[in-house]
Amino acid sequence: MATSRWIPLAITLLLARPPVSAAQVPRSVQPVAPGVGSIRGEVFDSLAGNRLEGAHVRVQGTALRATTDRQGRFRLDSVPAGRRVLVLDHPALDSIGITDLPWAVEVADGSTTEAVLAVPSLRTFVATVCAAFPAQLGADSGIIFGSVRDAERGLRLAGARVVVSWIATDRSRRPPRVSRLGRDVLTDSLGNYYVCGVAGGVGLAVAAAAGSFASGELQLEVGERSVLRFDLSVSREAPLADADTAWGTRRGLATLVGSVRRERGGPLEGAQASVLGAPTLAVSEADGYFVLRDLPSGSQMLLVRRVGFGFSAMAVELRNRDTTRVSLELQTVTLLDTIRVTASRWVRSEIDELESRLRAGSISRVRTAQDLAAIGTIHAALQEFPLLSVSTMAERARRGSSGIQMRRGSRACAPDVYVDGWKVDLEVLEQYRPTDLIALEVYPGLQAPLRYLNPWSTCGVVLAWTRYLR
Repeated sequence: MATSRWIPLAITLLLARPPVSAAQVPRSVQPVAPGVGSIRGEVFDSLAGNRLEGAHVRVQGTALRATTDRQGRFRLDSVPAGRRVLVLDHPALDSIGITDLPWAVEVADGSTTEAVLAVPSLRTFVATVCAAFPAQLGADSGIIFGSVRDAERGLRLAGARVVVSWIATDRSRRPPRVSRLGRDVLTDSLGNYYVCGVAGGVGLAVAAAAGSFASGELQLEVGERSVLRFDLSVSREAPLADADTAWGTRRGLATLVGSVRRERGGPLEGAQASVLGAPTLAVSEADGYFVLRDLPSGSQMLLVRRVGFGFSAMAVELRNRDTTRVSLELQTVTLLDTIRVTASRWVRSEIDELESRLRAGSISRVRTAQDLAAIGTIHAALQEFPLLSVSTMAERARRGSSGIQMRRGSRACAPDVYVDGWKVDLEVLEQYRPTDLIALEVYPGLQAPLRYLNPWSTCGVVLAWTRYLR
Protein backbone atom coordinates (compact mmCIF):
# COMPACT_ATOMS: atom_id res chain seq x y z
CA MET A 1 0.00 0.00 0.00
CA ALA A 2 1.47 3.36 -0.99
CA THR A 3 2.67 5.38 2.00
CA SER A 4 1.59 8.65 0.39
CA ARG A 5 -2.03 7.60 0.90
CA TRP A 6 -1.65 8.56 4.53
CA ILE A 7 0.08 11.91 3.87
CA PRO A 8 -2.15 14.99 3.51
CA LEU A 9 -1.99 16.42 0.00
CA ALA A 10 -0.44 19.68 1.21
CA ILE A 11 2.41 17.79 2.87
CA THR A 12 2.97 15.69 -0.25
CA LEU A 13 3.24 18.81 -2.40
CA LEU A 14 5.49 20.48 0.14
CA LEU A 15 7.89 17.53 0.22
CA ALA A 16 7.91 17.31 -3.58
CA ARG A 17 8.81 21.00 -4.04
CA PRO A 18 12.44 21.44 -5.25
CA PRO A 19 14.74 23.14 -2.73
CA VAL A 20 15.80 26.76 -3.20
CA SER A 21 19.52 27.46 -2.82
CA ALA A 22 20.85 30.40 -0.82
CA ALA A 23 22.33 31.84 -4.00
CA GLN A 24 18.81 32.31 -5.41
CA VAL A 25 17.67 34.46 -2.46
CA PRO A 26 18.78 38.13 -2.31
CA ARG A 27 21.25 38.76 0.56
CA SER A 28 18.99 41.43 2.03
CA VAL A 29 16.08 39.01 2.53
CA GLN A 30 17.94 35.80 3.53
CA PRO A 31 16.19 34.39 6.67
CA VAL A 32 17.83 34.08 10.03
CA ALA A 33 18.74 30.51 11.00
CA PRO A 34 15.64 28.91 12.61
CA GLY A 35 15.55 28.07 16.28
CA VAL A 36 14.87 24.66 17.81
CA GLY A 37 12.10 23.11 19.84
CA SER A 38 11.02 19.76 21.26
CA ILE A 39 8.39 17.18 20.40
CA ARG A 40 6.71 15.13 23.10
CA GLY A 41 4.21 12.53 22.06
CA GLU A 42 2.71 9.07 22.20
CA VAL A 43 1.94 6.34 19.67
CA PHE A 44 -1.37 4.46 19.63
CA ASP A 45 -1.94 1.26 17.67
CA SER A 46 -5.56 1.54 16.48
CA LEU A 47 -5.44 -1.98 14.99
CA ALA A 48 -4.46 -3.69 18.25
CA GLY A 49 -6.26 -1.21 20.52
CA ASN A 50 -3.31 -0.31 22.75
CA ARG A 51 -0.29 1.96 23.07
CA LEU A 52 2.67 0.89 20.96
CA GLU A 53 5.90 0.10 22.79
CA GLY A 54 9.18 -0.07 20.86
CA ALA A 55 8.03 2.08 17.94
CA HIS A 56 10.71 4.11 16.15
CA VAL A 57 9.90 7.76 15.49
CA ARG A 58 12.25 9.86 13.39
CA VAL A 59 12.24 13.40 12.04
CA GLN A 60 12.41 13.26 8.26
CA GLY A 61 15.48 14.95 6.82
CA THR A 62 17.43 14.82 10.11
CA ALA A 63 19.29 12.27 12.22
CA LEU A 64 16.86 12.73 15.11
CA ARG A 65 15.00 9.63 16.24
CA ALA A 66 13.45 8.15 19.40
CA THR A 67 11.90 4.86 20.60
CA THR A 68 8.63 4.69 22.52
CA ASP A 69 8.58 3.35 26.09
CA ARG A 70 6.10 0.91 27.66
CA GLN A 71 3.41 3.57 27.66
CA GLY A 72 4.04 4.34 23.99
CA ARG A 73 5.59 7.74 24.82
CA PHE A 74 8.58 9.41 23.16
CA ARG A 75 10.48 12.70 23.21
CA LEU A 76 12.61 14.44 20.59
CA ASP A 77 14.79 17.44 21.51
CA SER A 78 16.71 19.98 19.42
CA VAL A 79 14.24 19.71 16.55
CA PRO A 80 14.59 22.53 13.98
CA ALA A 81 11.60 24.89 14.24
CA GLY A 82 9.02 24.92 11.46
CA ARG A 83 6.87 22.30 9.76
CA ARG A 84 8.38 18.84 10.22
CA VAL A 85 7.36 15.35 9.21
CA LEU A 86 7.57 12.51 11.75
CA VAL A 87 7.91 8.98 10.36
CA LEU A 88 6.76 5.95 12.37
CA ASP A 89 8.05 2.35 12.09
CA HIS A 90 7.65 -0.78 14.19
CA PRO A 91 8.64 -4.42 13.52
CA ALA A 92 5.07 -5.62 14.15
CA LEU A 93 3.76 -3.11 11.61
CA ASP A 94 6.49 -4.01 9.12
CA SER A 95 5.39 -7.65 9.29
CA ILE A 96 1.87 -6.74 8.13
CA GLY A 97 3.09 -4.39 5.39
CA ILE A 98 2.68 -1.01 7.09
CA THR A 99 5.88 1.03 6.98
CA ASP A 100 6.99 4.67 7.10
CA LEU A 101 3.74 6.17 8.40
CA PRO A 102 4.17 10.00 8.29
CA TRP A 103 2.65 12.83 10.35
CA ALA A 104 3.15 16.58 9.90
CA VAL A 105 3.77 18.71 13.00
CA GLU A 106 4.54 22.38 13.64
CA VAL A 107 7.58 22.90 15.89
CA ALA A 108 7.78 26.29 17.59
CA ASP A 109 11.09 27.90 18.58
CA GLY A 110 11.87 27.35 22.25
CA SER A 111 8.72 25.35 23.08
CA THR A 112 7.48 21.75 23.25
CA THR A 113 5.00 20.44 20.70
CA GLU A 114 2.53 17.70 21.70
CA ALA A 115 1.92 14.99 19.08
CA VAL A 116 -0.28 11.91 19.04
CA LEU A 117 0.58 9.38 16.32
CA ALA A 118 -1.96 6.67 15.54
CA VAL A 119 -1.76 3.64 13.28
CA PRO A 120 -4.77 3.75 10.90
CA SER A 121 -7.72 1.77 12.25
CA LEU A 122 -9.36 -1.23 10.59
CA ARG A 123 -12.27 1.05 9.68
CA THR A 124 -9.85 3.34 7.83
CA PHE A 125 -8.40 0.38 5.93
CA VAL A 126 -11.90 -0.80 5.04
CA ALA A 127 -12.89 2.65 3.77
CA THR A 128 -9.65 2.87 1.77
CA VAL A 129 -9.29 -0.55 0.13
CA CYS A 130 -12.63 -2.32 0.59
CA ALA A 131 -15.11 0.33 -0.54
CA ALA A 132 -15.52 -1.39 -3.91
CA PHE A 133 -16.17 -4.80 -2.34
CA PRO A 134 -19.51 -5.85 -0.82
CA ALA A 135 -17.93 -8.14 1.79
CA GLN A 136 -19.22 -7.53 5.31
CA LEU A 137 -16.58 -7.20 8.02
CA GLY A 138 -17.47 -8.70 11.38
CA ALA A 139 -15.67 -8.30 14.68
CA ASP A 140 -13.26 -11.12 13.81
CA SER A 141 -12.80 -10.25 10.12
CA GLY A 142 -9.68 -8.90 8.48
CA ILE A 143 -7.97 -7.83 5.28
CA ILE A 144 -5.18 -9.38 3.22
CA PHE A 145 -3.57 -7.28 0.50
CA GLY A 146 -0.43 -7.36 -1.60
CA SER A 147 0.80 -7.92 -5.14
CA VAL A 148 1.30 -10.83 -7.53
CA ARG A 149 4.50 -10.95 -9.60
CA ASP A 150 6.20 -13.11 -12.18
CA ALA A 151 8.63 -15.22 -10.12
CA GLU A 152 11.50 -15.06 -12.63
CA ARG A 153 11.11 -11.54 -14.06
CA GLY A 154 9.65 -9.68 -11.09
CA LEU A 155 6.93 -8.05 -13.23
CA ARG A 156 3.58 -7.34 -11.61
CA LEU A 157 0.75 -9.44 -13.05
CA ALA A 158 -2.59 -7.80 -13.80
CA GLY A 159 -5.64 -10.07 -13.83
CA ALA A 160 -4.02 -12.80 -11.72
CA ARG A 161 -6.41 -14.72 -9.48
CA VAL A 162 -5.90 -14.84 -5.70
CA VAL A 163 -7.86 -17.35 -3.60
CA VAL A 164 -8.09 -17.13 0.20
CA SER A 165 -10.01 -19.80 2.13
CA TRP A 166 -10.41 -21.02 5.70
CA ILE A 167 -12.20 -23.64 7.79
CA ALA A 168 -15.42 -22.58 9.51
CA THR A 169 -17.34 -24.61 12.11
CA ASP A 170 -21.04 -24.07 12.73
CA ARG A 171 -21.47 -25.31 16.31
CA SER A 172 -25.15 -24.39 16.41
CA ARG A 173 -25.89 -27.56 14.42
CA ARG A 174 -25.87 -31.13 15.72
CA PRO A 175 -23.51 -32.58 14.75
CA PRO A 176 -21.39 -29.44 14.17
CA ARG A 177 -20.98 -28.66 10.48
CA VAL A 178 -17.47 -28.06 9.20
CA SER A 179 -17.09 -26.26 5.88
CA ARG A 180 -14.64 -24.11 3.97
CA LEU A 181 -15.34 -20.45 3.22
CA GLY A 182 -13.31 -18.21 0.99
CA ARG A 183 -12.77 -15.16 -1.17
CA ASP A 184 -11.68 -15.07 -4.81
CA VAL A 185 -10.37 -11.82 -6.38
CA LEU A 186 -8.35 -10.62 -9.39
CA THR A 187 -5.36 -8.29 -9.26
CA ASP A 188 -5.88 -4.77 -10.62
CA SER A 189 -3.97 -3.13 -13.47
CA LEU A 190 -0.95 -2.62 -11.17
CA GLY A 191 -0.88 -6.23 -10.03
CA ASN A 192 -2.30 -5.44 -6.56
CA TYR A 193 -5.01 -7.44 -4.80
CA TYR A 194 -7.24 -6.71 -1.81
CA VAL A 195 -9.18 -9.48 -0.06
CA CYS A 196 -11.66 -8.15 2.49
CA GLY A 197 -13.75 -10.00 5.03
CA VAL A 198 -11.37 -12.88 5.76
CA ALA A 199 -11.66 -14.71 9.09
CA GLY A 200 -9.39 -13.70 11.93
CA GLY A 201 -7.72 -16.01 14.41
CA VAL A 202 -7.75 -19.05 12.08
CA GLY A 203 -5.36 -20.51 9.53
CA LEU A 204 -5.84 -19.21 6.00
CA ALA A 205 -4.92 -21.00 2.78
CA VAL A 206 -3.70 -18.51 0.14
CA ALA A 207 -2.75 -19.23 -3.48
CA ALA A 208 -2.37 -17.28 -6.73
CA ALA A 209 -2.86 -18.33 -10.35
CA ALA A 210 -2.01 -16.66 -13.65
CA GLY A 211 -3.50 -18.48 -16.60
CA SER A 212 -2.49 -22.12 -16.39
CA PHE A 213 0.27 -21.40 -13.85
CA ALA A 214 -0.18 -21.35 -10.06
CA SER A 215 1.77 -20.75 -6.88
CA GLY A 216 1.90 -23.20 -4.01
CA GLU A 217 -0.67 -23.08 -1.23
CA LEU A 218 0.52 -20.83 1.61
CA GLN A 219 -0.70 -21.15 5.20
CA LEU A 220 -1.13 -17.71 6.84
CA GLU A 221 -2.97 -15.90 9.63
CA VAL A 222 -3.93 -12.22 9.80
CA GLY A 223 -3.12 -11.96 13.52
CA GLU A 224 -4.49 -9.63 16.18
CA ARG A 225 -4.29 -6.52 13.98
CA SER A 226 -6.63 -8.07 11.38
CA VAL A 227 -4.51 -6.66 8.53
CA LEU A 228 -1.79 -8.51 6.62
CA ARG A 229 0.26 -7.67 3.56
CA PHE A 230 1.48 -10.73 1.67
CA ASP A 231 3.06 -10.60 -1.78
CA LEU A 232 2.81 -13.65 -4.03
CA SER A 233 4.76 -14.80 -7.06
CA VAL A 234 3.83 -17.19 -9.86
CA SER A 235 6.23 -18.76 -12.32
CA ARG A 236 5.07 -18.45 -15.93
CA GLU A 237 7.66 -20.89 -17.20
CA ALA A 238 6.86 -24.52 -17.97
CA PRO A 239 10.07 -26.57 -17.60
CA LEU A 240 9.90 -30.17 -18.74
CA ALA A 241 9.92 -31.41 -15.15
CA ASP A 242 6.98 -29.21 -14.12
CA ALA A 243 4.27 -31.73 -14.99
CA ASP A 244 2.00 -33.31 -12.41
CA THR A 245 3.04 -36.88 -11.68
CA ALA A 246 1.12 -39.88 -10.42
CA TRP A 247 2.04 -38.73 -6.93
CA GLY A 248 0.09 -35.50 -7.41
CA THR A 249 3.21 -33.36 -7.05
CA ARG A 250 4.87 -30.65 -9.11
CA ARG A 251 8.48 -30.26 -10.11
CA GLY A 252 10.55 -27.34 -11.33
CA LEU A 253 14.08 -26.01 -11.63
CA ALA A 254 14.43 -24.18 -8.30
CA THR A 255 16.79 -25.07 -5.44
CA LEU A 256 16.44 -24.29 -1.73
CA VAL A 257 19.28 -24.46 0.81
CA GLY A 258 18.25 -24.26 4.45
CA SER A 259 19.87 -24.11 7.86
CA VAL A 260 18.08 -25.54 10.92
CA ARG A 261 19.15 -24.57 14.42
CA ARG A 262 17.99 -25.29 17.93
CA GLU A 263 16.33 -22.52 19.92
CA ARG A 264 19.62 -21.94 21.77
CA GLY A 265 21.63 -21.59 18.58
CA GLY A 266 23.23 -24.99 17.91
CA PRO A 267 22.78 -26.78 14.54
CA LEU A 268 20.03 -29.41 14.47
CA GLU A 269 20.64 -32.73 12.73
CA GLY A 270 17.89 -35.04 11.46
CA ALA A 271 15.19 -32.44 10.71
CA GLN A 272 13.00 -33.37 7.73
CA ALA A 273 12.38 -30.59 5.20
CA SER A 274 9.97 -30.53 2.27
CA VAL A 275 8.01 -28.08 0.14
CA LEU A 276 4.25 -28.58 0.20
CA GLY A 277 3.20 -30.44 -2.94
CA ALA A 278 6.75 -31.12 -4.14
CA PRO A 279 8.12 -34.68 -4.38
CA THR A 280 11.54 -34.18 -2.77
CA LEU A 281 12.45 -34.62 0.90
CA ALA A 282 15.72 -33.63 2.61
CA VAL A 283 17.17 -34.30 6.06
CA SER A 284 19.50 -31.82 7.77
CA GLU A 285 23.11 -32.95 8.28
CA ALA A 286 25.25 -32.57 11.42
CA ASP A 287 25.87 -28.91 10.55
CA GLY A 288 22.10 -28.28 10.31
CA TYR A 289 22.06 -27.74 6.53
CA PHE A 290 19.75 -29.38 3.98
CA VAL A 291 19.27 -29.02 0.22
CA LEU A 292 16.03 -29.42 -1.77
CA ARG A 293 16.26 -29.56 -5.56
CA ASP A 294 13.84 -29.74 -8.51
CA LEU A 295 11.31 -27.52 -6.73
CA PRO A 296 8.44 -25.63 -8.41
CA SER A 297 9.05 -21.90 -8.78
CA GLY A 298 7.00 -19.10 -7.20
CA SER A 299 5.56 -18.69 -3.70
CA GLN A 300 5.76 -22.03 -1.88
CA MET A 301 5.42 -23.40 1.66
CA LEU A 302 8.49 -24.90 3.34
CA LEU A 303 7.72 -27.49 6.05
CA VAL A 304 10.35 -28.57 8.60
CA ARG A 305 9.79 -31.03 11.44
CA ARG A 306 11.73 -33.25 13.82
CA VAL A 307 10.59 -35.53 16.64
CA GLY A 308 10.87 -33.69 19.95
CA PHE A 309 10.74 -30.24 18.34
CA GLY A 310 8.00 -27.90 17.27
CA PHE A 311 6.75 -27.97 13.67
CA SER A 312 7.81 -25.03 11.46
CA ALA A 313 6.11 -23.72 8.30
CA MET A 314 7.68 -20.87 6.31
CA ALA A 315 6.63 -19.11 3.11
CA VAL A 316 9.50 -18.99 0.61
CA GLU A 317 9.99 -17.41 -2.81
CA LEU A 318 11.61 -19.74 -5.36
CA ARG A 319 12.88 -19.08 -8.89
CA ASN A 320 13.81 -21.49 -11.65
CA ARG A 321 17.57 -21.88 -12.16
CA ASP A 322 18.23 -20.03 -8.91
CA THR A 323 18.99 -20.94 -5.28
CA THR A 324 17.04 -19.56 -2.31
CA ARG A 325 18.66 -19.65 1.14
CA VAL A 326 16.73 -19.66 4.41
CA SER A 327 17.48 -20.23 8.08
CA LEU A 328 15.05 -21.24 10.79
CA GLU A 329 14.91 -22.31 14.39
CA LEU A 330 12.99 -25.19 15.98
CA GLN A 331 11.94 -25.04 19.60
CA THR A 332 12.09 -28.03 21.92
CA VAL A 333 8.69 -29.51 22.76
CA THR A 334 7.99 -30.35 26.38
CA LEU A 335 6.83 -33.99 26.49
CA LEU A 336 4.03 -34.88 28.92
CA ASP A 337 3.44 -38.20 30.64
CA THR A 338 1.43 -40.77 28.70
CA ILE A 339 -2.34 -40.36 29.18
CA ARG A 340 -4.67 -43.35 29.01
CA VAL A 341 -7.73 -42.61 26.85
CA THR A 342 -10.82 -44.78 26.96
CA ALA A 343 -12.70 -44.72 23.66
CA SER A 344 -16.46 -44.37 23.55
CA ARG A 345 -18.59 -47.33 22.46
CA TRP A 346 -19.20 -45.68 19.06
CA VAL A 347 -15.47 -45.15 18.50
CA ARG A 348 -14.65 -48.70 19.58
CA SER A 349 -17.20 -49.99 17.08
CA GLU A 350 -15.73 -47.85 14.29
CA ILE A 351 -12.20 -49.03 15.06
CA ASP A 352 -13.27 -52.69 15.09
CA GLU A 353 -15.00 -52.31 11.73
CA LEU A 354 -12.03 -50.41 10.30
CA GLU A 355 -9.63 -53.16 11.36
CA SER A 356 -11.88 -55.72 9.71
CA ARG A 357 -11.93 -53.73 6.45
CA LEU A 358 -8.16 -53.25 6.54
CA ARG A 359 -7.63 -57.00 6.79
CA ALA A 360 -9.90 -57.62 3.81
CA GLY A 361 -9.18 -54.46 1.83
CA SER A 362 -7.52 -54.41 -1.58
CA ILE A 363 -4.66 -52.11 -2.52
CA SER A 364 -6.99 -50.20 -4.85
CA ARG A 365 -9.26 -49.17 -1.98
CA VAL A 366 -7.22 -48.90 1.25
CA ARG A 367 -3.99 -47.19 2.32
CA THR A 368 -2.63 -47.90 5.80
CA ALA A 369 -0.39 -45.74 7.99
CA GLN A 370 2.64 -47.61 6.64
CA ASP A 371 1.63 -46.80 3.05
CA LEU A 372 0.96 -43.14 3.87
CA ALA A 373 4.22 -42.54 5.75
CA ALA A 374 6.20 -42.15 2.52
CA ILE A 375 3.78 -39.64 0.94
CA GLY A 376 4.23 -35.91 1.44
CA THR A 377 0.67 -34.52 1.29
CA ILE A 378 -2.97 -35.60 1.51
CA HIS A 379 -3.35 -34.34 -2.07
CA ALA A 380 -0.66 -36.79 -3.17
CA ALA A 381 -2.14 -39.60 -1.07
CA LEU A 382 -5.53 -39.25 -2.73
CA GLN A 383 -3.90 -39.28 -6.16
CA GLU A 384 -2.56 -42.72 -5.29
CA PHE A 385 -6.04 -44.18 -5.75
CA PRO A 386 -6.72 -45.06 -9.41
CA LEU A 387 -10.38 -44.05 -9.09
CA LEU A 388 -9.65 -40.49 -7.91
CA SER A 389 -8.55 -37.28 -9.57
CA VAL A 390 -7.74 -34.33 -7.29
CA SER A 391 -7.11 -30.73 -8.40
CA THR A 392 -5.14 -28.05 -6.56
CA MET A 393 -6.88 -25.14 -4.85
CA ALA A 394 -5.80 -22.74 -7.61
CA GLU A 395 -7.12 -25.14 -10.27
CA ARG A 396 -10.45 -25.37 -8.45
CA ALA A 397 -10.79 -21.59 -8.44
CA ARG A 398 -9.78 -21.33 -12.08
CA ARG A 399 -12.13 -24.05 -13.34
CA GLY A 400 -14.92 -23.59 -10.82
CA SER A 401 -15.12 -27.36 -10.31
CA SER A 402 -15.11 -29.73 -7.37
CA GLY A 403 -11.69 -30.47 -5.93
CA ILE A 404 -12.10 -34.25 -6.04
CA GLN A 405 -13.62 -36.44 -8.74
CA MET A 406 -14.30 -40.17 -8.78
CA ARG A 407 -14.25 -41.89 -12.14
CA ARG A 408 -17.38 -43.89 -12.95
CA GLY A 409 -16.89 -45.39 -16.40
CA SER A 410 -16.83 -42.53 -18.90
CA ARG A 411 -18.14 -40.05 -16.33
CA ALA A 412 -16.87 -38.42 -13.13
CA CYS A 413 -18.67 -37.37 -9.94
CA ALA A 414 -17.83 -35.84 -6.55
CA PRO A 415 -17.67 -38.41 -3.72
CA ASP A 416 -18.60 -37.67 -0.10
CA VAL A 417 -15.60 -37.14 2.23
CA TYR A 418 -15.54 -38.19 5.90
CA VAL A 419 -12.91 -37.63 8.61
CA ASP A 420 -13.29 -39.80 11.71
CA GLY A 421 -16.93 -40.41 10.79
CA TRP A 422 -17.83 -36.71 10.26
CA LYS A 423 -18.76 -35.49 6.81
CA VAL A 424 -16.45 -32.64 5.72
CA ASP A 425 -15.30 -30.74 2.66
CA LEU A 426 -12.18 -31.94 0.87
CA GLU A 427 -10.29 -28.87 2.10
CA VAL A 428 -10.81 -29.97 5.71
CA LEU A 429 -9.17 -33.33 4.97
CA GLU A 430 -6.29 -31.53 3.23
CA GLN A 431 -5.42 -29.71 6.47
CA TYR A 432 -4.01 -33.01 7.80
CA ARG A 433 -0.69 -34.61 6.95
CA PRO A 434 -0.51 -38.24 5.76
CA THR A 435 1.33 -39.09 8.97
CA ASP A 436 -1.75 -37.91 10.93
CA LEU A 437 -3.79 -40.77 9.42
CA ILE A 438 -4.04 -44.42 10.39
CA ALA A 439 -6.00 -45.30 7.24
CA LEU A 440 -7.47 -43.84 4.06
CA GLU A 441 -10.29 -45.69 2.26
CA VAL A 442 -12.00 -45.12 -1.09
CA TYR A 443 -15.21 -46.88 -2.11
CA PRO A 444 -17.10 -46.34 -5.37
CA GLY A 445 -20.87 -46.38 -5.69
CA LEU A 446 -22.73 -48.59 -3.24
CA GLN A 447 -19.64 -50.48 -2.05
CA ALA A 448 -19.06 -48.17 0.93
CA PRO A 449 -19.81 -49.29 4.52
CA LEU A 450 -23.57 -49.15 5.06
CA ARG A 451 -23.63 -46.23 7.47
CA TYR A 452 -21.79 -44.00 4.95
CA LEU A 453 -24.07 -44.66 1.99
CA ASN A 454 -25.83 -41.52 0.80
CA PRO A 455 -29.36 -42.17 -0.53
CA TRP A 456 -29.16 -38.97 -2.62
CA SER A 457 -25.81 -39.80 -4.22
CA THR A 458 -24.42 -43.05 -5.54
CA CYS A 459 -21.01 -41.63 -6.44
CA GLY A 460 -18.95 -43.10 -3.59
CA VAL A 461 -17.11 -42.09 -0.42
CA VAL A 462 -13.62 -41.26 0.87
CA LEU A 463 -13.05 -42.24 4.52
CA ALA A 464 -10.08 -40.84 6.46
CA TRP A 465 -9.22 -42.02 9.97
CA THR A 466 -6.83 -39.93 12.09
CA ARG A 467 -4.65 -40.81 15.04
CA TYR A 468 -6.80 -38.40 17.10
CA LEU A 469 -9.91 -40.63 16.84
CA ARG A 470 -11.54 -40.74 20.26
